[in-house]
Amino acid sequence: MSAHRSTIDTLSPNDIVERLQTLVTELTGVVMRETLCLRANRPLQIVEMQDEKTRLANEYALDMQTIRDRKNLLDRAPSEKISKLKGAMARLEEALKENADAIVAAKSISERLIRAIAEACNERKAPTLGYGANAAMPAKRSSFAIAVDERF
Repeated sequence: MSAHRSTIDTLSPNDIVERLQTLVTELTGVVMRETLCLRANRPLQIVEMQDEKTRLANEYALDMQTIRDRKNLLDRAPSEKISKLKGAMARLEEALKENADAIVAAKSISERLIRAIAEACNERKAPTLGYGANAAMPAKRSSFAIAVDERF
């Protein structure tokens, strides 16, 4: 982390803001692509993005921590560039919210599928209904519908 700090310390306030703007824009793009893959039910494509997403997120987190520790790094940055950066950060936050919603929806669908499969397996193992050695009272059967709402 100290090598990273020395790198950002050598940049001008303008260059720091441009670096952050680039990181935020690239990270937003990756998050949006990941959300599209979740919505399109293409999880294998998400795996391909993880290295880039992790790298960008780590660089962004390190830069933001350095700026929090040394608030004076951006004191002389042009206000219009700071405003653009704040807009980009707001877009990243919105993209992250949409991504979280898509992840929750995908998780919910996966859990319902697993539950439906487990119930179907249990029904196959249930004793035969009727007379005989394995006779049993009819068990209350529950129906389980699976619907995928593609709007998540």
